[in-house]
Amino acid sequence: MIDFEKKGFFNIHTLLTKDDANLSNNDNKHIYSQMMFGNTTSPMLSYLLNLNKQNLNDFKSIMFYNESNLASLINEAKEAEELLDKDTIYLSTTSKKIKTQFSKVLEKRHSTREFVYELMDFGTFSTIIKFSFGLGSRQLVYDDLRATTRHYSSGGGLYPIDIYLYINNVSGISKGIYKYQPYSHSLYPLDIENVDSTHFFVGDNIDVINMNFCVFFEYSVNKNFVKYGELSLLNTLVELGGISHNFDLVCQSMDFTSCPIAGFNKSVIEKLLYLDGVNDHIVFTNICGKE
Repeated sequence: MIDFEKKGFFNIHTLLTKDDANLSNNDNKHIYSQMMFGNTTSPMLSYLLNLNKQNLNDFKSIMFYNESNLASLINEAKEAEELLDKDTIYLSTTSKKIKTQFSKVLEKRHSTREFVYELMDFGTFSTIIKFSFGLGSRQLVYDDLRATTRHYSSGGGLYPIDIYLYINNVSGISKGIYKYQPYSHSLYPLDIENVDSTHFFVGDNIDVINMNFCVFFEYSVNKNFVKYGELSLLNTLVELGGISHNFDLVCQSMDFTSCPIAGFNKSVIEKLLYLDGVNDHIVFTNICGKE
């Protein structure tokens, strides 16, 4: 093969033009400059440029939700969505005491991609799940409606993110995929066979063999778009960051470590969970294991 750099054809200052069919010459530095000049489009930049743009229908919907107290009504009915039968796995309602000082947890928190094998006991797992994704003890009363809260904030109290878990090494729970049900603090197994965790993430630097479990964050557009319209994605991403960081801190407080992972195989996981990929999306993942 000819070494074009040594032949003098290319150097770090070389600029190449391309036709619409040739994408190989792009890099982010050149694309960024073209974005700033308005010569190319970017969904990310378009969203940012229109971040403060709201239509009349958005204001109408937000006012309707607020004045009718619809979020509290939805909140009160969510418990009825959970499946409680012979297959439901109830997690421990007695949480383990977290003894580590909060300041120490913050200092020690870090991401880990490689783990040692250690079977996580059922009580530790239950505690991590409860304080990461479960219901808080504080309740809000609006007129005659009682709304529950969780250990993280959510725009309008709509909680559009659901939690799916792949259990790998947890005592008392068979390996497989489950949906977390916060009102009953339980797991419901998905009848999915032949799950290959090596296909979850991009690359091979995530230790899926020794991890204890991983989390799939699923966003349902209909749960908050009806109120917030184009503002719903921003609210959801802010909520997602809060949930994932909450999970990181709780794992660390229980002497386990985590790793937020944006490099996941979205279509593979959505197909595995029977999500439509239109209204329901996997938007982020996180893993937990023993370092």
